[in-house]
Amino acid sequence: MRIAEERMSTTIQIPLQDRLVGEEYPTALAARIASRFDLPGPVEAYDFAEKGNINQHTFLITGGPPPVRREFLLQCINQQVFTRPRTVMAAMIACLDAQRRGVAAGLLPADQEWETITLVPTRQGDAFLEFESRRGKTWWRLMVKISGCRTFKSLGEIQDRGERLALAEQAGRGLAIYGDLTADMDTSNLVSPLPGYRNTRVYFDQLQSVLLGNRILEDAVPLLPADPIVRQSTEQHYLVHLPPEESQRRVEDPELRHFIDLARGHREFGLTLLRGMGDGTIRTVAIHGDTKLDNFLFSRETGRVKAMVDLDTIMPHTWLADWGDMVRSLVNVAGEKERDLRSVVVDMDIYRALARGFLGAARKVTGAEVELMADAVEIIALELGIRFMTDYLRGDTYFKLSPTDPPDLNKVRGMVQLTLFERLRDNGEAARQCIAELSSRGSGLGSRE
Repeated sequence: MRIAEERMSTTIQIPLQDRLVGEEYPTALAARIASRFDLPGPVEAYDFAEKGNINQHTFLITGGPPPVRREFLLQCINQQVFTRPRTVMAAMIACLDAQRRGVAAGLLPADQEWETITLVPTRQGDAFLEFESRRGKTWWRLMVKISGCRTFKSLGEIQDRGERLALAEQAGRGLAIYGDLTADMDTSNLVSPLPGYRNTRVYFDQLQSVLLGNRILEDAVPLLPADPIVRQSTEQHYLVHLPPEESQRRVEDPELRHFIDLARGHREFGLTLLRGMGDGTIRTVAIHGDTKLDNFLFSRETGRVKAMVDLDTIMPHTWLADWGDMVRSLVNVAGEKERDLRSVVVDMDIYRALARGFLGAARKVTGAEVELMADAVEIIALELGIRFMTDYLRGDTYFKLSPTDPPDLNKVRGMVQLTLFERLRDNGEAARQCIAELSSRGSGLGSRE
């Protein structure tokens, strides 16, 4: 779906005195920005803690007179992460339109509740606001707050084992519903908001370049991406950014030797999904791109999945990447920073619950894709492990460390994910049998080829 960018946004220039007050009092600035959108007054803004990791400038907005005041979320797109906010918003709008069309076409399973994010237009009728201040231009969107929902950072928040499995099943169901509703999106004009993201070949080549000790682009040229946009966005990550002595120490770290060899030895397997998209064996669709648990909303009343949010990373890829990322994050009992690698195990009950929820609801998936579901989980764990480990080896230039983080954090993260990859492969036969059994029963899979 092509969207005319010139009609998507409204640019507002704020007088100097308002800019200064806004910078001192963020909620006052947020209320002023929210008033530029088409919502009833009086408008008030509040700060809150549950903002996620990316778009930190998010505010709760209320509008309208009592007792009919409504709640909204005002959010500034993080331009340090998303350098092309218009592209982000175009993909988000196309995704929301596709979900609404899918619901209208009857694609929801029987008795399934589902809500799609509603964007509130500006007073000029545009989809989002371009806001100019002394610090430059920022992009803001206002969304109706979906009511009656709760989120979870991790399954570990739930003490009862049965409730934990039920929530995992609902997450699997939510991903399937999202995939069905967006399966027919036109991806021909859809580009990744993060060039190079989810390109496993890029990550393998970055590891190889760093292990070769490349410090200037001329030396890394044979490994750099051919696509100029991907190259421009990723080329610094092909280079070592550490003093020679520290770089050598990290590369020769005996704790990493096994994991470096493991990663290099599974390159061909790691490229399975990319090859499948390249030869047409599996479809290229508009994926969510960030299927962590707290991007699912669950009904407080019924416990059922109700929506998927955080639509900044809509991109063309295979839904198997979304599936793999969700599963590898939820079946890892130890978490992502565990130093005792013996604690990194796969919770196969969670795995089965996720697969049961997904395959019980999915209609628009193919047989060839279902056969790769177990591989996809392993591939995404391998991919993420390589990303963390490579970042540690080159100097922590992508997953930047805070002053309170241990200096080997990315090393630990890499070893955890690569250990998880090994554990997933150990459980590979059980995973494949589980998926095959559920697939053969599946009441979903209505369009399975």
